[in-house]
Amino acid sequence: MTLGNSSLSVDFGDNCSITAALHPGQGTAAGSIEDSTDCGDSEGIVQILQDNYGLTCQLRIEISHVYRTEGDFNISVMARSAAATAMVKNWTLMSVRSPIEDLSLLVDSVVAVPQNVTVSASVSPVSQFVKYYWTLSVFDVMQGVVNSSVIQSAVTDIPELRLMLTDVGDYRIDVMVVNEIDAVNDSIIISSLVPVSTLSLSCSDDKYFSTNATVDCTATVAEGTDVGFVWNLEGGVSTHIKSDNNSSTASVTYPSVGWYNVTVTAWNQLGSESAWQMVNVAENVFRLSAWAMEPVLVGKPITVVACCMRGSNLTVEFDFVSGNHKLVLDHEARVIAASHVYRLAGVHTVTVTAQNSMSVAVTHVTVNVFENVADVDLKPLFPPVAGRHSVFMATFNGNFLILFSFI
Repeated sequence: MTLGNSSLSVDFGDNCSITAALHPGQGTAAGSIEDSTDCGDSEGIVQILQDNYGLTCQLRIEISHVYRTEGDFNISVMARSAAATAMVKNWTLMSVRSPIEDLSLLVDSVVAVPQNVTVSASVSPVSQFVKYYWTLSVFDVMQGVVNSSVIQSAVTDIPELRLMLTDVGDYRIDVMVVNEIDAVNDSIIISSLVPVSTLSLSCSDDKYFSTNATVDCTATVAEGTDVGFVWNLEGGVSTHIKSDNNSSTASVTYPSVGWYNVTVTAWNQLGSESAWQMVNVAENVFRLSAWAMEPVLVGKPITVVACCMRGSNLTVEFDFVSGNHKLVLDHEARVIAASHVYRLAGVHTVTVTAQNSMSVAVTHVTVNVFENVADVDLKPLFPPVAGRHSVFMATFNGNFLILFSFI
């Protein structure tokens, strides 16, 4: 086929084609081109390269085109003579892909178990010619060392992975997005927890309390992972709060008579529940009082006496810190006593608690315990008179010991 009055048609496979009329020229010059295109904003260029003829009598033509979208395109080329007496046609398949510019994983950082979880991959630019390679790993903490092990892997053609998490723990999700010209990675760590459910609150079995009595309020949840507790003790003075994963106990005293609202909130990263209860604080309903027969030496018994209202059917507890005694007060009695031996010198506080099925009352007694008698002092209470009884007071360590008299 001669060059004169010949044409070259190229179909780029993306609804874009170009036809160029070829005219003979000198062997060392680029042939002149007259072309027509139907490519919109795309570019299609046919160029006859220089030094085409030479000794081979072959025509070399460079065809260029800009693809605006991804895809697999069937490119066909047809050369036709002027009289259409000769025609040569050929084709090839070209894959066009975009580089992956951005990748991010989308999933809640904390999820409830058991639950179906969908992890999405956001890829830019959006492409249907990529594959997603997923791995799911779980973290294990053994002897202070964090290890991870793969528990699931998958390959998808869509940017989603559906998981069913049944165990509490921390998980790592990795994805690699791949096409023929690029590969990009991303990962994310999520935690699976059991939500907080069924919070209950009880304050010392709903008894009445006297002022300054210790009220123990206990909150419990039926289920929940990594549960924290927040207390609001209206008007009360918190003495101690002890919490674990599923319960919390707040010890509180109230200095004044009245009704008080106790509120507790149990929470974790998935949500929270709250509960409240009213506490009734009254005057000392048992008229409880106590005193100690002091001072005393280390290793010697000290007696604490408690006095209550008769007929209260009370259980009285003497808490000496280093030991306690729980006694039942006789129905007709008003006074009860308990003894204790301290092994360490110092100032000790004894807590006396009286309670029945309806109420609780508390009082405190301070006792002095000495190591030894370091200083004894004997003083007359009145000037001595011959032939009459004289009264003296003996003290040790500055504390009253005994009164005695002689002539």
